[in-house]
Amino acid sequence: MGLFKGLLFGAGLGTLGGLLLAPRKGIETREKIIINTRELVELTDELNDNLTDFRDSLATLKGTFDTLVPAFKSGVEKDVEEFRFQAEPRIQQIQAQIEKINQALPQQEESQKVIKKGRFALERPNPAAEGK
Repeated sequence: MGLFKGLLFGAGLGTLGGLLLAPRKGIETREKIIINTRELVELTDELNDNLTDFRDSLATLKGTFDTLVPAFKSGVEKDVEEFRFQAEPRIQQIQAQIEKINQALPQQEESQKVIKKGRFALERPNPAAEGK
């Protein structure tokens, strides 16, 4: 026998033993069993109703999710593409400016050699210019 069958069998034997050895009269015991059974049926019906409502709510939520997510996803993709379309020319302009700056920097360093110490800046004489 499986565990569940064993538990069910044990519960049945315990209930039967409790009924036979109960200190109440038979009529009182039967009435109590009927009342408890009715309450159990009502609780089971309420549970089934709640589970049905929950299942319906989940179906509604899934439908809403299936409707909204694709629209949201396409909106985000459209926004990203629009941003990329606007940003790429600006990025290219910035890269061109950086390239111009990089090309200009080495020329300035070679033509102007300035030594800065303290508050004074001294320009070194250019030997090629002195020979003229």
